[in-house]
Amino acid sequence: MRILAIGDVMGKTGRQTVATFLPRVREQFNPDLIILNGENAAGGFGLTEKIYTELTTQLGIDVITMGNHWHDKREIYDFHPKSDRLVLPGNMANISDETDGLRIIKSKSGTDVAIINLIGKAFMHGENRSFFETCDRLLDRVPSYVKVRVIDMHAEASSEKQAMAQEYAGRVSLIYGTHSHVPTADERIVAGFTGYVTDIGMTGAYDSVIGIRKDAAILRLKTGEKKHFEPAVQDPWMCFVIAEIDGSTGACKTFERHRWELNKMSDSR
Repeated sequence: MRILAIGDVMGKTGRQTVATFLPRVREQFNPDLIILNGENAAGGFGLTEKIYTELTTQLGIDVITMGNHWHDKREIYDFHPKSDRLVLPGNMANISDETDGLRIIKSKSGTDVAIINLIGKAFMHGENRSFFETCDRLLDRVPSYVKVRVIDMHAEASSEKQAMAQEYAGRVSLIYGTHSHVPTADERIVAGFTGYVTDIGMTGAYDSVIGIRKDAAILRLKTGEKKHFEPAVQDPWMCFVIAEIDGSTGACKTFERHRWELNKMSDSR
């Protein structure tokens, strides 16, 4: 089976970029399951029910993972309990039920896939719980017949993401990092089994500072002045990975990183 994972979608520009490229991606790669990180999808901060529906119903995204901004739009507390395709960072300090960090979704090909969402501790909320311990408990909840297992590790520290890859190599099909909004060039298959990249990268405007309008971001870095942050709009990219996975064993057979630039309308890997 083939899994498509899309990096952090930043605001309206990110959503429009996904909508533009997704038909071409489907035609070229024919994914059985599409996962998208949506924690920045609503104006750069959080997720609304309208956008959740837009992504899942209109664009056909199978699973939406989140991150440290998961709660920025307060309405998520109302629609999250009925949203069966939304996965929250199970070990985050303000998540009361860690099982919100696990969903089992049936892919287009009929293969069941377990998706886990975790968050780092370094440079994040200091009270976030251990991602190792949470991951162990969530994996214990995955039925043995579900061989394909995916982790979105939403973390600032590259060391935490790489540690996850080494700890769970051979037990998880695919581990990828989100949050930094910067794609890394270290895609590989760890221990001959687990597809891994430290960060997929942002889907959004790259004429920016990690997706934010550069004037406001630079001003804050220079002076500390907290000018209102807004998502940038120029030079949109869609960053994603494609993993070929053996549905009977869960082993990742091929793993590719892609960066498609809207201005070039071509694969700029």
